[in-house]
Amino acid sequence: MVRFLTDNRIAPTPTSNTQHKQELLVIGAGLPRTATSSLQAALEELNITPCLHMAQIIPHTSRQELLIAATHSADTATRQKQVNALISGYAAVCDMPAVFFLADLMDMYPEARVILTTRPSAETWAESCRESLGFFFSGSFGVLGFLWGTERLWFRLNMRILEWAREKVREGDIFSARFYERYNELVRGVARERGREVLEFKAEDGWGPLCAFLGRDVPVGDFPRVNERKTFVFIKRVLVVKGVVSWMALGGLVWLVWRYGMALFV
Repeated sequence: MVRFLTDNRIAPTPTSNTQHKQELLVIGAGLPRTATSSLQAALEELNITPCLHMAQIIPHTSRQELLIAATHSADTATRQKQVNALISGYAAVCDMPAVFFLADLMDMYPEARVILTTRPSAETWAESCRESLGFFFSGSFGVLGFLWGTERLWFRLNMRILEWAREKVREGDIFSARFYERYNELVRGVARERGREVLEFKAEDGWGPLCAFLGRDVPVGDFPRVNERKTFVFIKRVLVVKGVVSWMALGGLVWLVWRYGMALFV
């Protein structure tokens, strides 16, 4: 299984009528590329499971569509109903599904613990994002993936992230140190307004601070480290090949129809 391309987890298909039955225990408020996948693995090792991550959104068009729809919902009740449907059955949520709806999640689940994953510096975060995620926000990805529903929605979702960044964080360059710093201040402010404690956590901190914050015993073994930079490099290669081959096949079909006309189909 390749994260973000395939997802074999058993999870309900979300609908706007889905009712949340699993208590949400943790809100992972950190941006992508702040070890959110490592946090997901750690939470699930602590039996706070399952944990919803963007990797479980991208492979499913229904989840992408619901996420996009919720980001456009101005009415709080409607949006929170959609968010509830999206996270139904999950004990934790992190990465963009949490980032988009941070205030809603804190209001909907006042007992959930809030964790802000961070990097050693804003500059290292920005560099990591540009290297691993930049392609997926480019016009090249939009064109290459246009013929496939999942990739087409993925590109739409990324464009929505850019809009959200300008609207909520007041920063258009999402791969900048300034954006990272402004977003983290936004998290602190949203939590402060609600009297919520926030654990600011780096993967390098290990199990100790996380387990103390969650009231869990420290497991045997090292803290999980999921290297998604390599994953995104691989995904980029796969999608470039897939896109080029798809457009070549379509071009070949168009040429055949132009050259031989309807005789091809009789």
